[in-house]
Formats: sequence, structure tokens, C-alpha cells
Amino acid sequence: MKLSEQVQKVLTKIQNIEVPEGLRPWEAGRIFYEKFIPLAGEKEPVFKIDEKELTNDGHPVRLRIYRPTNHDRSPFIIYFHGGWFNAGNLETHDTPLCQLANLSKTVIIAVDYRLAPEHAFPAGLNDCEFAVKWIIENASFLNLDPTKITIAGDSAGAALAATVTRKFRNNIHAQLLIYPVTDNSLETPSWKEFQNGPLLDLKGGIQAWDWYLSGSADRGNPDAVPLLADDLQNLPPTFVAVAEYDPLRDEGILYAEKLKTNGISVNLKLYKGTTHGFFQMGGFIDDAKVLMQDMAEFIKNQNS
Repeated sequence: MKLSEQVQKVLTKIQNIEVPEGLRPWEAGRIFYEKFIPLAGEKEPVFKIDEKELTNDGHPVRLRIYRPTNHDRSPFIIYFHGGWFNAGNLETHDTPLCQLANLSKTVIIAVDYRLAPEHAFPAGLNDCEFAVKWIIENASFLNLDPTKITIAGDSAGAALAATVTRKFRNNIHAQLLIYPVTDNSLETPSWKEFQNGPLLDLKGGIQAWDWYLSGSADRGNPDAVPLLADDLQNLPPTFVAVAEYDPLRDEGILYAEKLKTNGISVNLKLYKGTTHGFFQMGGFIDDAKVLMQDMAEFIKNQNS
């Protein structure tokens, strides 16, 4: 394994993160993940940031809207954060989304959905679908262009993005999946090769899926496990990013290949020397900036 020097330094920083004792495992995991925030670097100013709170079935669903310009009827991205379905929030992805909004000159709406294990599948997905439906119905009120919607996410958020795109395919202009979670078998060659990391490991993967899919009947549900989906026709152009030393690498590639066999235009890119999570590490890892540029170029091409 030939990790870049920058990635190795970041992994050393992560290994030295301390979390208070006495917490439940998922609570400790959330604090641990939130301590990644400084790795993204300095937060860029954005022209305007608004927040809205919706209510889905009695539960709050917060939205954070990044507007890089004051243009009317802007194209926009609806973004779902990563965190193995049990961690992450609007703050964990705030800095990279500011950067992506400015770079792509595209409005980004981040969705804060419910997390497992307190809220197992399909609670988080339901929040995401509810938010997308509300945003589409209120696009004019939000001064957005409802004909140019990109659905995006990283890791577990990319799994949610893939399912949302399938369900709203007639409304979605493009999708953008960053090292997506697509398969709960955890048996791909990359899972076997990197079962002990870096960053993600097999034990954590098993635990994450157990928390997320509390019912055995859901383990074969394509809405939870994107690689199991067979209705992949007529989906929008898709960008898929995978990291070379990531246990999720092969399932991301498999999903991209399955999309291609269904006639979908796919831009698949492998980022060498990197590991999972590097999208959020742009303050230390140059490849995060390369990924940002690639994403922005893809978005601009789809919206032109």
C-alpha cells in the first residue's frame, strides 16, 4: 500500500483523536467524526447561507442552503453527508460544501437526516426523500431552477443519493457519488484487502450495517443497498469517485459498471494514493482539491 505522504500524516492525526469515555459506541463515533472537521481547512466565505427546518412525521429535518452568487433560478445540488448512516451532520461537511459551492458556482442544499441506531432504516432515507420533494415543490420560492437538480453525497450519503436519484429520476439532472456505500455483503476484494483499514475497517462496517438495518428483511432491500437495485434505466449522467486504498472502492466501481450496463453515462474516477474520507480533508490532502475540481467541472458541464 503506497499511501501518499499527505494521507499518512492525516491518518496519524486521526489516530491521535481522543474521545471521552463512558459514551455509547455510536455517541463516541459521532464525536470522533466531528473531530475530523479541522482537516477540511479554513472555511471559505459564501455569498449567502440560509437554514430552514422542515418537519417530517414529527421529526425535524434541517436544511442548509449555500448560495455562491445572487443569480436567479440557479442550478442546485441536494447533498447528503456521509458517516456510516450513524454519524455526521451539517457541521461535519460545512467547510467542503462551502468550497464546492464557490468552485462550482452552484447552490448547494445540505440535508440533515435522522441517524441510526436510534432511527434505523428507512427513517433517514424518508427524511431525504421528504426534503427532496419539498425542495422540488418549492423551487420557485427558493429561486432555484427545478430543471437542473443534482443529487450528491459521500459514503453512506452517496447510498442515500443513489436511492433518491432512482426514486426521483424524472426530476434529477445529474448525480454525484463520492466513494459510495452500495453493498452490505462486505465481501468485495477491496473489503478483504483493507479489512483492517486504513480509516474504515471490517468490524466497523459490520456494526454500521447492523445498526442501520435493524430488521433482517431490509438486508435485501435495494432502497438500502443500491447495488441490489435492478431499475437503473433512464437515470441521469453520474460522476463516481473512488479512493485507491478504501474498502468501499470495489463496490463503488461495481455500481458504476452496473449503471453503465443500463445505458447510463458514467464518469468514474479513481484517486490513487488516497483513502476513504479524503473529500473532507482538503486542508491537508491535495487530492481533495483535485476531487473538488473534477466535481465542479462535471456539474458545470451538466448545467451548461
